[in-house]
Amino acid sequence: QAQGINFRVNGLDQQFRQLFPNDLNSVLRGNAQVTAARTRLDTAMAAYRQTMGVQAQVVENVAADARTLDALAARSQGAEGALAAQQTTNQLLALAAKQQFQIQNMMAAQYRAETTEAARRAQEETDARAAAKRFLGTGQAYTPRN
Repeated sequence: QAQGINFRVNGLDQQFRQLFPNDLNSVLRGNAQVTAARTRLDTAMAAYRQTMGVQAQVVENVAADARTLDALAARSQGAEGALAAQQTTNQLLALAAKQQFQIQNMMAAQYRAETTEAARRAQEETDARAAAKRFLGTGQAYTPRN
C-alpha cells in the first residue's frame, strides 16, 4: 500500500498539484510554508520507505524462489511422461512470471520515490525564488534624500 502519492491514476494530478504547486503566486507564508515543506518531505520519505519495503520483500522472495526452482528442476529431471514434464514447465513459467511482476513492482516503487524527490527539490527551488522575490520587493523600499 503506497503512502503519500499513490499509484492510482485517478486523483494523481490533484495530489501532485497539492503537494507541489510550483506557482510563485501561490507560495505560502510562514507556518503554512513550513507545514507544506514538512508534508512534501514526509511524502518523499514514505515513498523511499515503500521502495525499501518492496526491495526487501523481493530479496526475501528470491531465496524462497531459489528453493522452489531447485524443487521444480528435481521434479523435471524425474518426470515421467509428457504431462508431468508439461506441469513442471508450467510451474517454471509461473515462477518466471511472478519474478517479473516483482521486478515491475520494485521499479515502479523506485521510480515513484525518485520522481517524488525530484519534485520536492523543484518545489524547494520555487519556494526559494518566491522568498527572494518577496525579500527584494519592488526595489522601491529605499528613497535617498537630497
